[in-house]
Amino acid sequence: MVKLRDKQKAAVKSALIQAGEQLFETKGYLETTIEEITVTAGVARGTFYNYFQTKEDLALEMVYETEDVNTETAYEIFDSIPGCEDQIRAILASAAEWTQRRPELVWVSMMEKVKRGATPQGYKASLFRRMITEAFALGQINSVVSKERSPESLANDIDGLYMIHMARWYHSGKKVDLITVLLPAVNTYLSGAIIKS
Repeated sequence: MVKLRDKQKAAVKSALIQAGEQLFETKGYLETTIEEITVTAGVARGTFYNYFQTKEDLALEMVYETEDVNTETAYEIFDSIPGCEDQIRAILASAAEWTQRRPELVWVSMMEKVKRGATPQGYKASLFRRMITEAFALGQINSVVSKERSPESLANDIDGLYMIHMARWYHSGKKVDLITVLLPAVNTYLSGAIIKS
């Protein structure tokens, strides 16, 4: 049985996350202050620090919560799209679309993960990386992906390509769709290094 205090804590944390999402979307991540988040959430400023040490921690939690919510929907890709290459492209397209709707949040969370030394094996390995790993694993099972390297190692390469091209896209002023910037490199990687002919 969940205690009342635990429910209250969960409600406060949820209110902070919702306030952050709302303010980051309307004002932008950099322009939003912790004080504005707590006022919007209807809690005292000090309450924020009971749940998050920094605004960056809040941003990471927002990304992780969204990934958890989208997990079931994301795995429909494996049911509806045959073939490793097409699955990976669909996963990338989905990630790129999500990124384009909240570029500042994704940029900040990506930089925080790098600063904190996030690893593929870490507790909160991203949904993106888990899905890419699964696509490569299925490709190896179906003998269309080389077994010289592990699916995790291959997914790490794709994740790295995503990070590099997302940074390039973000700093170029986002003039074109992210997927347009990303796909040529991924296609080269898939056709030249991984997929057997």
